[in-house]
Amino acid sequence: MKTKKKGKKYIYILFGIYMMALILVIVLKFPTKLGIQSIKMWLSGGEIIRLNPQLKPMKTIITYIHYTQAWYDWFFKNLMCNIIMFLPYGILVPLMDSEKKRGMLFVVLSGALLSLFIEILQWVTAFGHFDVDDIILNTLGIAIGYGIYRVVSAILLSRKLSRKK
Repeated sequence: MKTKKKGKKYIYILFGIYMMALILVIVLKFPTKLGIQSIKMWLSGGEIIRLNPQLKPMKTIITYIHYTQAWYDWFFKNLMCNIIMFLPYGILVPLMDSEKKRGMLFVVLSGALLSLFIEILQWVTAFGHFDVDDIILNTLGIAIGYGIYRVVSAILLSRKLSRKK
């Protein structure tokens, strides 16, 4: 029983590190200096330039797919990063709450709300651009992460049951 509690403690720590990294990368644009430059401009009373939010679903995604020539294009990387950065959320949230057996709906909706919060934060702070397609891609990443969690859980449960026989 102690081993289970210790393992859960590490999952919570890992989730905390993941959330900090997510904020650093998405909002503060780490490792680039865009976030630092924006903060300096903001603190010095400089003009904040806020782009209009992109609210039309699939507009950016379709545009980026159209302009993608190869997997190493910036357009393709941007799409994939929006998915990949949220995969851990779909895996870690159910691991943190395994006793309550939170389902896919809870995990995906809570992750979509997190993504919406981040997009609003980017728009309000002018550290980024609000784009509804980012929320769509982030939510897709969460759903894929949850699918990975379910597949790995089923495999581990199957192995555990076969060892008992």
